[in-house]
Amino acid sequence: MKRLIIILALFLGAVSLISAQVTKRTAVQRTLSKGTYYYKYTGVAADTVGTEQDTIVFEILSNKNTPVTCNARVELTRTGSAETYSIDLEGKVFENDTWTKISENAAQTASLSMYEPETSMVDSAGVADAMIGSGDNFYRYFRVFMDNDGTCGAADKATINYVIFKLYER
Repeated sequence: MKRLIIILALFLGAVSLISAQVTKRTAVQRTLSKGTYYYKYTGVAADTVGTEQDTIVFEILSNKNTPVTCNARVELTRTGSAETYSIDLEGKVFENDTWTKISENAAQTASLSMYEPETSMVDSAGVADAMIGSGDNFYRYFRVFMDNDGTCGAADKATINYVIFKLYER
């Protein structure tokens, strides 16, 4: 009976250690105030994607009653260069919606800026003109989603210095 209790205790201990591993971190969830169109998050030591953590999320609610365009900038410091990191700008309309990719970026080795894609507008003469950041989406929630491909080496990591969101009313 003692052996059974010891085995069960060891099994429960192992399960709790496995489930305690951190693989995803939401670094910020911020609701912008009425007149705020710019938000800059300063990273901390825990904002590192590597072997201990493979995903990090930075999320804002625009809190605007008009359509907005979101641009984002991620400034990071890399250690190593073998890992492929994905850094995406995503959006959604309602809290319970699924996230839609606005801008996808893979294999980033340095800081980058992400913009909503261009939309081709055609005037009455049939002349097309591309307008940057004019996609027909009316997202209220925006996030920067960063992850690795799951095969990160111990010497490779990316540490976030800043994540900047800039909103433009349309």
